[in-house]
Amino acid sequence: MVSLQRFLLICTLALLAATPALASLRAQVDRNPVAMDESFTLTLQSSDSGGEPDLDVLQRDFDVLGQSKSSSLQIINGQTSGSVQWQISLMPKRSGRLQIPAISVGSQSSQPIELTVSPASQTQAAPGGQLFLEVSAEPHVAYVQQQIIFTVRLYRTVDLGNGSSLSDPAFPKMDALVERLGGDRSFQTIRNGQTYSVIERRYAVYAQKSGQFSSAPVVFDGDVIAGGGGFFSFDPFGQNSRHLHLSSKTIDLSVKPMPAGASGSRWLPASKLLLTEQWSEQPPRFTVGEPITRTLTLTATGLTAAQLPALAGQPIAGLKLYPDQPALKDNPDDQGITGTRVQKIAIIPTRAGKLTLPAIEVKWWNVDADKEEAATLPARSITVLPGAPQAAAPPGVAPPLQVPTGATAGWWPWLSLSLALGWLATVLAWVWRAREKSRPGKPAVTEERLAQLKRRLKESCAANDAGAAQSQLLSWAKRRWPEQPPTSLAALARRCDPELAAALGELDRTLYSGVESNWRGEALWRRFSQHRPAGKEQRSEPGASLEALYRSP
Repeated sequence: MVSLQRFLLICTLALLAATPALASLRAQVDRNPVAMDESFTLTLQSSDSGGEPDLDVLQRDFDVLGQSKSSSLQIINGQTSGSVQWQISLMPKRSGRLQIPAISVGSQSSQPIELTVSPASQTQAAPGGQLFLEVSAEPHVAYVQQQIIFTVRLYRTVDLGNGSSLSDPAFPKMDALVERLGGDRSFQTIRNGQTYSVIERRYAVYAQKSGQFSSAPVVFDGDVIAGGGGFFSFDPFGQNSRHLHLSSKTIDLSVKPMPAGASGSRWLPASKLLLTEQWSEQPPRFTVGEPITRTLTLTATGLTAAQLPALAGQPIAGLKLYPDQPALKDNPDDQGITGTRVQKIAIIPTRAGKLTLPAIEVKWWNVDADKEEAATLPARSITVLPGAPQAAAPPGVAPPLQVPTGATAGWWPWLSLSLALGWLATVLAWVWRAREKSRPGKPAVTEERLAQLKRRLKESCAANDAGAAQSQLLSWAKRRWPEQPPTSLAALARRCDPELAAALGELDRTLYSGVESNWRGEALWRRFSQHRPAGKEQRSEPGASLEALYRSP
């Protein structure tokens, strides 16, 4: 009986091992929201190749324009896995908040998807137009460095020849940063009863100064081929093609300066901003001499990671702080860019007792509510435990004195001579290396050039010329740190003491506000002339570089 039970158990385990993991059915759409007269693509993906999706549940709110199916097979470490993907083109039947219901494939079901459908577009195609461009910007009125979503759409009823091109948007005189948001998206729409294939591109635009500006026209240049249905068609003789050069309209943008109510050290216009922390131990435990890592994460919707401020904080009595290099990452999608800055800080307590980690506050401007807000980590009281006492070495027992015998006296002088020669060689090597270090090498920076830039900075500060002061500071920093020069005032501030960093932040805000006449350079020059930056050119003692770099208490 026992043998039979064991046999059945082995068979059951074998069957379970041979059974693949439960297949899942994933659903996603390529655009959300969409307009009522525009198509979108629903993608279903399953790890089970059996069955077809039941699309009848879509008929209530959507027209099914077509579908395609593809499959893939992967072999990883001898394990075979496959997946099937369906792409379904849909057109909404009504506007409002619609739900794509759960779709079944065999025994699997997808999760429902909420979809926002706006009313049909009011823009009409030119009469008889086979190809035309539309551009739009949202918002038209924005603050300096606020994200603006610029959308380009190419409508067509004809094929495009190889080599056709569409220019990126440009903004003369606006000094704008333009980032493309992903690849092209394709869908269909209906205008005046005519079905158009649409190619859409989106960009995130950040104006670097305030004022009234207009975008340059977006230009299409290429061949149009009669008939066909692909995006690019091959027409070797060009018998059915004609060359077109089309330009879009321009978009007027109004860029406002930083508002007077903004009081943060950095200007951060965003839709959402979050500040979070994590510890290498949960809950964190603090012991004298033992490191613990604090990870600070700042995430902003509508800002790039480069715009986010440093999070290392100020020195804290009783703690040594060793910030790591921050990790910056931009996550673009069709709604814009979400920037993330992750800062890891190693904390080593130097004394036992109760200490307080001060609150961390990042002020930012909510562009949706048009007001200043703050993301805050509250102050934290911690108790630092004393370090484990080092065990005292037990008193040694003196070995008995050995009197050399005649047998050992023969090799002892030779051993002494070898040790003496080794010691002498070590001393000579140390002297030689010391002389090599003392030889003057090629200076990392030209002191005369640095002094000249300092004089120019002093003149710019005396003249209250904010733009010239910025230029001299960045030129000075480029020669001060030639291998990794700071490229902005914010980056330079991270290498300076708090007093000078505050003055640099004030200059940065002045430049972004567009009102430079109110800036006074006396405080900046005073703090700059008193500043002793970290990372000097002379050689530091071995083992001291970490503390010198971060100037921890």
